[in-house]
Amino acid sequence: MAGILYFLARSFPQAALLPQDVEAQAQAVSWMSFIASAVHPARRLGVEAASKIYGIADRKLGKRKWAIGQYSIADIHLFRLYWRFANSVKPAPGSFPHLSAHYDRMMMRPAVKRTCEIEAAIGYELPN
Repeated sequence: MAGILYFLARSFPQAALLPQDVEAQAQAVSWMSFIASAVHPARRLGVEAASKIYGIADRKLGKRKWAIGQYSIADIHLFRLYWRFANSVKPAPGSFPHLSAHYDRMMMRPAVKRTCEIEAAIGYELPN
């Protein structure tokens, strides 16, 4: 998923999914690497281990609105995995306050709403 998001961001610079600033790009790549190497495979380790990794992601995100300070491909990647985790595991409220706030911000984005509506219409369901 990280490669696809990077390709899309580079192919459509007008969408501003990858900042022009080299330092901010490095931060986005760092987030994408963390998500791909730790967060994505976490569910295979079981709910307890996955919860620990999502705890790390929650602390890493902190109170920032977006992963690198501005909306980017890192937010899309983080949201997609947390969305799957939160909707299948249903962690206790307050377990991941920063990821939950990020989730809520993402769900307010029109493109995210449309995507969720399309997936619901075709019967997409999360695996158990």
